[in-house]
Amino acid sequence: MTHGELAARLAAAADAERAALLAQPSAVLNADLAYSLKALFDDAKYNSPARAEAAVTALKSLADVTGHPEIAAIAAWTAGIAFLHISGQAELSIARLDEAAARFYEIKLPRLAAATQVNKLHALALLSRYDEAVDCGAHARDIFLAHGDSLGAAQIEQNLGNISFRRDRYQEAEELYRSSMARFEEEGDPKQLVLIETCLATALIYQYRFRDATSLYEKAIERAEETGQVVAQAAIEGDLGCLALFQGRYDQALNLLERSRRRYAALGMLHKSASAEQELADAYLELNLAPEAAALYDRIIPTFAGLGLRAEHARALAGRGRASLLLERSKDARRELSSARELYASEGNTVGEALVTLTEAQVCLSEGDFAGAARLASLAEDPLLEAWSCERALLARWLRGEAARAMGEAHKAKSLFIDTLRDAELYALPQLAWRCHTSLGILAAEAGLAKSAEASFTRAMALIEELRALLPTDEFRTAFVTDKLTPYAEMVRLCLTADDSRAAEALNHVERARSRALIEMMGGAIEFRHKARDPFERDLAARLEELREELNWLYRQLNQPLDTSGVPKASRVAALQAAARERESSSAEIVRQLQQRGEVSLARIEPVPAPELQRSLGEDTALVEYFSLDGKLLAFVVTNDAVEVVRDIATEEEVEARLERLHYQINSLRYGLREMRKHLDQLAARTRHHLAALYDLLLGPIEHRIGERRLVVVPHRALHYVPFHALHDGAGYVIERREVAYAPSATVLNHCLAAPRRDIRRALLLGVPDEHAPRVRDEVVALAPMFAESVALLGEGATMAALLDRAPSADVLHLACHGQFRSDNPLFSSLRLGDGWMTVRDAYALELNCELVTLSACETGMSAIAPGDEVIGLARGFFSAGAPSLLMTLWTVDDEQTASFMASFYRNLLEGQRPASALRCAQRKMIESQPHPFFWSPFILLGRW
Repeated sequence: MTHGELAARLAAAADAERAALLAQPSAVLNADLAYSLKALFDDAKYNSPARAEAAVTALKSLADVTGHPEIAAIAAWTAGIAFLHISGQAELSIARLDEAAARFYEIKLPRLAAATQVNKLHALALLSRYDEAVDCGAHARDIFLAHGDSLGAAQIEQNLGNISFRRDRYQEAEELYRSSMARFEEEGDPKQLVLIETCLATALIYQYRFRDATSLYEKAIERAEETGQVVAQAAIEGDLGCLALFQGRYDQALNLLERSRRRYAALGMLHKSASAEQELADAYLELNLAPEAAALYDRIIPTFAGLGLRAEHARALAGRGRASLLLERSKDARRELSSARELYASEGNTVGEALVTLTEAQVCLSEGDFAGAARLASLAEDPLLEAWSCERALLARWLRGEAARAMGEAHKAKSLFIDTLRDAELYALPQLAWRCHTSLGILAAEAGLAKSAEASFTRAMALIEELRALLPTDEFRTAFVTDKLTPYAEMVRLCLTADDSRAAEALNHVERARSRALIEMMGGAIEFRHKARDPFERDLAARLEELREELNWLYRQLNQPLDTSGVPKASRVAALQAAARERESSSAEIVRQLQQRGEVSLARIEPVPAPELQRSLGEDTALVEYFSLDGKLLAFVVTNDAVEVVRDIATEEEVEARLERLHYQINSLRYGLREMRKHLDQLAARTRHHLAALYDLLLGPIEHRIGERRLVVVPHRALHYVPFHALHDGAGYVIERREVAYAPSATVLNHCLAAPRRDIRRALLLGVPDEHAPRVRDEVVALAPMFAESVALLGEGATMAALLDRAPSADVLHLACHGQFRSDNPLFSSLRLGDGWMTVRDAYALELNCELVTLSACETGMSAIAPGDEVIGLARGFFSAGAPSLLMTLWTVDDEQTASFMASFYRNLLEGQRPASALRCAQRKMIESQPHPFFWSPFILLGRW
């Protein structure tokens, strides 16, 4: 048996078999066998960490059996490398490498002793012991060159370059990498060339030499694939993801970073997985996914701290500080940034400190300390420029401009913005360019230069749209616009400066900023139904199903009645809620992982042009779309005749205060209806008072322009919670004189109006009675005979599988089951089915071809309103699944009255009325018997009337 064959058997064997092999008299147990095992380790460490670890174990056994000093040195050397590359334990790595070097010196093998220092240098760098590492590297390189070992010298230079890179000295790193690469090319070692090409490419990225870097990455990944270096492939994909993020190519960035993370996770490389997650967290920050980024930082910070990786630890803390800033927790941000600064200072990393200073400048700007922001941004800019960290240096310059603008130094601000824009365009940084265009537009508008301002805002919006189109999911697109709505609002302001002649253009800009992700889901520009493409994704999908089952159990427990004493067990409820939140977070993360590798469609759903909208509305419908500028509400009134604007109708503050009082009155009946019945007349009068006040604020200045038309309301921010149909003008409710419907945007409405119409014959009725809604069974049983064809699924038969199977063929889908709106996590708002809870994301999976979806439950129409008026709640799920019309509820409904109300509504519908008319008639009928708005006004129609 050759040394190589025996080495392979020893590495593959279990402990007992390995001991037997080593005990065989015929086995030649010498240094050559040890070197064969090390060669096996070297071959496996970049593609199979488990095989590499097995080689380390076999070497230790060989050293213990033989007691041979050279074998002991080789075993210590190999173990030191394993601690470094596989488990990331730098301290243990140094101890074993020092042991190996000492043993090699004892047996007069100085070149091998120097070879151990290649890895020790890397370990010292990870622990930020840079001066020690440089001295170690210089000494080892002298030994290699004295022995004519060009390969060893190249490895040392590569690691010296890594040290320079970690200290953000990118040009110095490049010089060392190029020297190293020249030596590797002479030796013709393809594996080493992969590593050095990757290192050099990364150094070039940080000097914004993207083309040269891309060329090197392409060579490196091709070599890595040819030589089976899985770890190297993961590293290169991660670096390419960072490059894509630099350039604003978010689709590629998310895809590559996710692929890198998956490779490391599959290899079980904890420290590398943490580094990949850090890159993803940075990407999430760029996309305004601050809570998700914060969760990743919180997960990896202990990992880096535990491994003693100060540079990575500092960077993660700095990222966590940026996340806290976006979450408006400036106190937390300052604490995290201070910790990051201490770590950077301890390793002499002035560039890292400058990055912290830059974020501190952003904190000052957010708090209104403009002088402090200018000072800190100025302090950060020069070190960042010297290190060729151009994007961050330019961000510092832009911050200086924003601070100057806020302090009234317009000339200085303009100069800074122009300089920053020039360099942002030079380095192809659109994520900075849009900021500069926006700031220049604001300056021009303040100076009365309307045309110049419009040109700047138009360019800013174009760049935002280009960047946004590269995002794969609605979650990313929704979050992305959070801090990018200013140019849209400013264009609305410019269009409305003089008169109404540009009202239609202003409305178009409003629509460009409103519910864009929702309409893109409805129009097919975003793919949100994911199918697993490989074993990794199948495992994720299976884990997602496990989490769904666990959540269903937890939700059932949380919705159990009180205990026998009538008092909730607070500690148990808190534990259940914490467990549910943990699983919800895990579910959301898995969904992001699955979607980050999704294909991106570059198709865009453009806002509906005003003339097309007017044709769709026809002669009998008016659309009122609200918007605000500087906290003052205005309304666009669109009819077939004109597009008008009504300015300064109220302030958002006034409306929110009055709306709070209205909801207090409504909620007073939510939990105490039985006790309050004898006071209903008095309570109804109080409620009408607040509804009248809201009418005066929101519809009074507008309604005369509508005439006799049907009203469709597109709310804005808090106005999504206003029951416009129930507003009272002193003589009657709005619903008593006109039909009322709602829509998230005019473009969403137009999409709903364009959907094919269906005759209402087949109904799918699901009912799940419980303690909250015991009359649900009666409701479904009463409705089923009203339709020509109906399927009624009750209780345990009303399952998600049955719904998925039968929904595509239904003309009407009626879901009578308990609903809950989750203001803390709106995508987990849900309906209780027979086998669990259907969330918003579950609703996406439905394939609806119906005319109407009715959600006959409490709060089904409630939604969180994200920036850009993205409606995030059950309505989003059913609109995305294909429903053109949704009948939903704004608050708790009375179970007894709902059954008769629904019978009245469907009777009207089946007699030929359209949904809005059927709803109006049912509500007017209920007003006669139950005049308090609590009973009849929670029902609203969204979409096609």
